[in-house]
Amino acid sequence: MENVLQELNQLATLAGLLGGFGFTAVIQLLSMERRGKVVTATILVFSLATLMFLLALLMFILTFSAVLELNAIPETLSNLGTYGLLIALLAVFVLEAGIGLAGWIRSKAAGLATTILAAITMCLTASVMVSVIGHFA
Repeated sequence: MENVLQELNQLATLAGLLGGFGFTAVIQLLSMERRGKVVTATILVFSLATLMFLLALLMFILTFSAVLELNAIPETLSNLGTYGLLIALLAVFVLEAGIGLAGWIRSKAAGLATTILAAITMCLTASVMVSVIGHFA
C-alpha cells in the first residue's frame, strides 16, 4: 500500500507542476499584444493540456485520500488511478504539441525549429512510455 501512496503522490506532484506550466503559458499568451489564429490555437492547446493535467491531479488526489482514509486499496478505485495516468500521459503529448506550436508565433524559422524538436520529443516520449508500459502488460 505504501508503494501505491508514493506513486499517487509523485504523479499528483508531476501533474500539478506540468499543469502549472501550461497555465503559465496560457496567461502569458493571453497578455500578449499579438492576435491571430496561431496565438488562439496555441492558447487552446495549452488550455487543453492544463485542464487534462488538472483532471488527472484531481483523480490522483482523490484516490490518494481514499486509500489513506480506508487504509486499503479499494478495488472500485483502481481504475480511477489508471484513467488518471492515461489522461496525464495524453496531456504530456498535448503540452509538447503546444510547445511545438508556440514557435510559430515568433517566426517561420522558430516555428519550424520548435515543431521539429517537439516531434522528436514526442517520439522519444512515446518510446519511453511504450517500453515502460510494456513491462506491465
